[in-house]
Amino acid sequence: MDPFQELRNEFSSTIRALQNEIESVKNEPKPLQRPKPCLPDPEKFNGQSLKFDTWLASMKAKLRIDAPAIGDAVAQFYYVYLNLESKVQALVLPQLSYAEDTNTWDYNTILDQLSLVYDNPNKVQEAEDYLLVLKQDSGESVAAYIAKFERILYEAKGKDWPDVTKISAFRKGLNPTLRGRLNQQLNLPKSYTDFLRVVQQLGSHSFSSNSTNVSHSQSHQSGSHTKSDPMDLSVININSLSAASTSLDERNRRRQQGSCVRCGSSDHWVKDCSMKAHKESNKIWNQQMIARLEANRLDDLNDLDD
Repeated sequence: MDPFQELRNEFSSTIRALQNEIESVKNEPKPLQRPKPCLPDPEKFNGQSLKFDTWLASMKAKLRIDAPAIGDAVAQFYYVYLNLESKVQALVLPQLSYAEDTNTWDYNTILDQLSLVYDNPNKVQEAEDYLLVLKQDSGESVAAYIAKFERILYEAKGKDWPDVTKISAFRKGLNPTLRGRLNQQLNLPKSYTDFLRVVQQLGSHSFSSNSTNVSHSQSHQSGSHTKSDPMDLSVININSLSAASTSLDERNRRRQQGSCVRCGSSDHWVKDCSMKAHKESNKIWNQQMIARLEANRLDDLNDLDD
């Protein structure tokens, strides 16, 4: 045989062998490459009913977002099972046994069983009852009270309640100061969202007013230590000063503008006003003046005796 022909045949055999090897490599199953998880793993559920709703929401979110990263139905079933502490795992052993016997891997059987045990069927009614007695704590900010009210409202399935119902429940729990300020408003919003904005504005105004009053009180206390002449009218307590007499129309105008009805200041409300009412302050001022005149007369008599 021609040596060149033998060489060509050998090359052809080698090429066919390499082609077959390439085809076999192409047909081999590729190793499974799972995507990286996006969400952190939930904490293991320890059997406390108070934490069940939070754990259940976290677990459902994990399974919805990271199912490809966890694996197939079998992997997802065991993922839920292994995210339970041992005493809770014991409650769902029948579901695990059934899945292994029938090769039916549905993690919802575990979640449904846990819901039967730990979910409170009366939680909506209890939230509604709690909403009716909810109060703004002393020193609690308006923002914190709104957040607390909104959470209980959600638990009570009250997001779709009429605005008038939500406003009534919210207003009932406010502290007396804020309720008083609301009572002085002539036109309050009918919308629940707008009503919350008004309360936030009044709450901010109340904080500013309280700060101003504290500063004024400290200034007055520091000045009261200065000894003065009994007849020095400049040191008469400002709380005894009389508010000017105003007409009914003027008081209504101040009320509409959100100002103090008594003195017209926009820095505080009438209940925080340092001035006395017109008639009451005149009486107090007269009493103080009589006392000072009497003290001055006694001093003059003592000087004559000397």
